[in-house]
Amino acid sequence: MKKRLQLQQLDLAAPKKQTGPYKQFLCEQLAIQHLKYPQRTIEELTKLINLMWKVREKKNNQLYFQHNGYVNISETERVPVPQPSPPVLIIFQKNMRQLLEFTHPEYNAEQVDHTIKFEWTLNSTQRQKAAEEFRQLRQEFEKEKKEFINRYGFWPQHKKSSGEYFDKTKQSSPKLDPLALNLMKKVKLE
Repeated sequence: MKKRLQLQQLDLAAPKKQTGPYKQFLCEQLAIQHLKYPQRTIEELTKLINLMWKVREKKNNQLYFQHNGYVNISETERVPVPQPSPPVLIIFQKNMRQLLEFTHPEYNAEQVDHTIKFEWTLNSTQRQKAAEEFRQLRQEFEKEKKEFINRYGFWPQHKKSSGEYFDKTKQSSPKLDPLALNLMKKVKLE
């Protein structure tokens, strides 16, 4: 019985091995380039294909990421990306600056900044106006974002530079807060 199963398994075709995109690209281009340049060796063709792959990867890395408020959809098409609304505080500062420039043109920049800080704590009506404006801008942004996703099928991300990345999970020596240690001791005692 076991021998029969083994023979049947040998007769079956082996499952097709999945290859990565680079391997597929290499095989396709090797056939194409071999027809174009029959006198070149496999090593020379492989070097040429590797250069082509690097160019392709560089283009792919530029697609689907925001650059200064625009995203490259293809090599020729560049589309503006809807930007989120500024925070409530920024809207409040902008509105107050305009109001102060209109009502008190004699104030210099330092006096305007000081007055804005003071008004932020006291002027609740201006804060509410800024919050309402923020809500409206946020709704418009969400609507534009949905339209962008429906039209192009993706939402572009901001590309992080290599210096920005920091893995928070791998810290050299995590230190606990002394209060947290005391609390843990109390819990263990109970």
